[in-house]
Amino acid sequence: MDKKFDDALRHALAPSDEAEYCLNQKILNRVGEKSVMVEREKRRVSVAIIITALLLCMSSATVYAAWKHLSSSDVAENIQDIKLSEVFLSEQALTINETQSYGDYSVTLLSIVSGEMLSEYPRYKNESIVEDRTYAVVAIENTNGVSIPDTSEDDYGKLEFFASPLIGGYNPAFYNIASMSGNYTDMVQDGILYRLLECDNVEIFADHDLYLCVSEGMFYNTEAYCYDKLTGKISRNEEYEGLNALFDLPVDISKANPEKAAEYIASLGVEPDILVEKLNVELEGAFEVEITEDNKKGAEVAEYALQFVGNPYVWGADSLTEGTDSSGFTMSVYEHFEISLPHNSGGQRALGTKIEAIENAKPGDLIFYETPPHVAIYIGDGMIVHAMPEIGICISEVDFDDILEIRRIME
Repeated sequence: MDKKFDDALRHALAPSDEAEYCLNQKILNRVGEKSVMVEREKRRVSVAIIITALLLCMSSATVYAAWKHLSSSDVAENIQDIKLSEVFLSEQALTINETQSYGDYSVTLLSIVSGEMLSEYPRYKNESIVEDRTYAVVAIENTNGVSIPDTSEDDYGKLEFFASPLIGGYNPAFYNIASMSGNYTDMVQDGILYRLLECDNVEIFADHDLYLCVSEGMFYNTEAYCYDKLTGKISRNEEYEGLNALFDLPVDISKANPEKAAEYIASLGVEPDILVEKLNVELEGAFEVEITEDNKKGAEVAEYALQFVGNPYVWGADSLTEGTDSSGFTMSVYEHFEISLPHNSGGQRALGTKIEAIENAKPGDLIFYETPPHVAIYIGDGMIVHAMPEIGICISEVDFDDILEIRRIME
């Protein structure tokens, strides 16, 4: 086997802890060595034919993309999923080859296919095989021509991309590849990153607008995209300066199954029951953070955090004045007290001491919420301060959403 691919495959299969509400990038834990099928070689088109086609269609970006990149079948074959490789060659697959360039990256959606038992490596959920899945392949490259690091290189670990199907009419912050039993695996060839992603079959939503987004970061970026709650439309934020590609998925509307789709959405149960009236409240003038002998430092943390109420929310940022997300807010507040926290709520939840009930919480404790992952600072009297999308740094009642866990950082 080619050493470069062998190293990439070994990197993809290396075990790692799952990050909060995100995907395990090493999904092929049962991959074995398989020989390449002779029939695959028979179907390969010669380079001469491809170049001839390209010269005849120089104005076609689709033809150029098809010539420049590996095919989805090649990608599946390279990660040793011969069965899925054959499916991508069949009429069942939809070849797209559309390219979009935003920020520092160019993204090409190569193709997509949906159906039952398409892969040699099925997804398991509750010890049962999830049969009906959607698979898609995207190619990501730097617009400046600099090669994407190989998956075996340290610099590859610094790259984070979120790629996911999205369903019109459903809030993409909650309904995306993370909640839809998603997985993906990456490979790099000739400086281009290829991502094979999968999730539960989205064809049942074919009577909705269907999209596929690709952005930087590990999670869905609410700053990169706009969701219209009235129309259900999802669109790019034109003012966003980074990568926020958004492809329309031309799925056959006859594949829609509204009844099955409704049952599926209900089974996910992922959208939090946020109590809006408890989300953004004003403290009464008499409110004071309680200071006790055993919690002076925690009270100082709460008091310090309160002075930033009203400042903006910015996804992925950590400025207490110019903009921050929820984990950036808690990280920066604690940094003021010379305590280092990671910039993600999952990592923060692994620190400190677990507090069993909100009745035992003290000012300065971190309060964690699950869907989507979120963290806040308890200020006492059933109240928290946190950075909330579309609102900014605000004060809320602690039970505005279901509490996942409470951690005490200041002992």
